[in-house]
Amino acid sequence: MAKRLLLLHIGPDPVDVSAMTDGLALGAIAVPDAEAEAFAHAGIEIRRAHKAAGLKRKQVEGAWASVCRRAYRTKADCFVSVPDFFGANHEQAALALDHTVGFKVVLVVTSGFDVEPPAPWMSLVKDGRTHVLPSHLSDEQLAAQVARIALIEEEARLDKRIAKIGKLRKQVNKRLAA
Repeated sequence: MAKRLLLLHIGPDPVDVSAMTDGLALGAIAVPDAEAEAFAHAGIEIRRAHKAAGLKRKQVEGAWASVCRRAYRTKADCFVSVPDFFGANHEQAALALDHTVGFKVVLVVTSGFDVEPPAPWMSLVKDGRTHVLPSHLSDEQLAAQVARIALIEEEARLDKRIAKIGKLRKQVNKRLAA
């Protein structure tokens, strides 16, 4: 079974995911059913910034794991936006990615071309799975770009599958000819 996509938007600017659902549906992308507070707490948890946010560790503990579980339960490609992840260091980014087992993570950064994408994330996500988009996109435009990215990933997966089937077909034809 192919891994589902987790299109992870790490900001730096927050987006209104509820306004993006129609555009995301064009690419068959779901949004995990979680409160906006859970996404905010996930960013605080991974960056270990609960004290600065005036929260106790207990209040944010497990928020990111909960978001990832909800994303996995959708049984579809998912879009998750956690702008607080933009400033994460290497260890924090690695910790965030540890919870994405079962997903093929595609990083979406809307930093534009003025700000360099975060190096810790770039080093942890495979080449070709990071997409830097212009900053100040409307929510609908971002949704369309994310849907386009998902469709490109699906096309690549299908091309790979077709190539594999072609090789198997050649092997079967050789056996039949013998």
